[in-house]
Amino acid sequence: MILYAKKSLSIQKVIIHCSQEMTVLVLLLIFVQSGLFFGSEASAQSAFGQQANTDSENGERKADFLLGQPKGFFGVHTGIFFPQADSDVFDMIMTELTLEKSDFRSWDFGFDFGFDLHEKVDLIFHYDYAKESADSEFRDYVDEQGLPITQDSSLSQSSITAGIKYSLMPPGRQLGEYAWVPSRFVPFVEGGIGASYYTFEQNGFFVDSITLEIFPASLKSSGWTEVIYLGGGTDIYLLKNIYLTLDLRYSWASGELDEDFVGFDDIGLDGFRVTAGIYWHF
Repeated sequence: MILYAKKSLSIQKVIIHCSQEMTVLVLLLIFVQSGLFFGSEASAQSAFGQQANTDSENGERKADFLLGQPKGFFGVHTGIFFPQADSDVFDMIMTELTLEKSDFRSWDFGFDFGFDLHEKVDLIFHYDYAKESADSEFRDYVDEQGLPITQDSSLSQSSITAGIKYSLMPPGRQLGEYAWVPSRFVPFVEGGIGASYYTFEQNGFFVDSITLEIFPASLKSSGWTEVIYLGGGTDIYLLKNIYLTLDLRYSWASGELDEDFVGFDDIGLDGFRVTAGIYWHF
């Protein structure tokens, strides 16, 4: 007799998903507050000018300034990666197993560095690492004892990209011969290419669709593939040489599956990442 087994999300998984959603909400609120979506270059410059005038009149502090425009930057970031998981191998496992796209949502960690090419143009390099594992069971089958047929699935990606970052307003202004005053908020757009190494694994017990035999298996596919990305964000000046950068990027990538997944098309590795990072400009 074939029974139906339905998965319920564990408390741990619910907590992880809620924390990720809260992180995205906080980042988006900061974006709105910084004026990325509702501000403009004129309003940002006006706000900066009013602040500078107020500081000067009150004599409470001098305006922050640097000795010339920074020529480069580096820093670290963290955020969340939302994989699209829309290829046929994902369609299959989400149909047969108790998995959803959100189960492959993961934390993203990495670092970046770049160099100034022009007043508003930077050459930027990103490194990102994201991995998530999810427990599952067959939706429509149980074993002879009526217990779930379980397995573990994981997806990881390591990406190295190079791109161009274009600021939508001047990153600062020159005062006199030496002093350079940074803008408080500098929205930007960016795009680039690179390489990504992915690993997709499944370990546990599976059901032969013809004989209905239950068997253990360890399935794995990995390899390098090219990646293209587009995105945007904002640099927020905090204090001398230190910036908070909010970044939203969408990347396109796909990889050829190994023989453990014969008969499937390329695995889809597209995804959307939202990150925040601390950067030192030099």
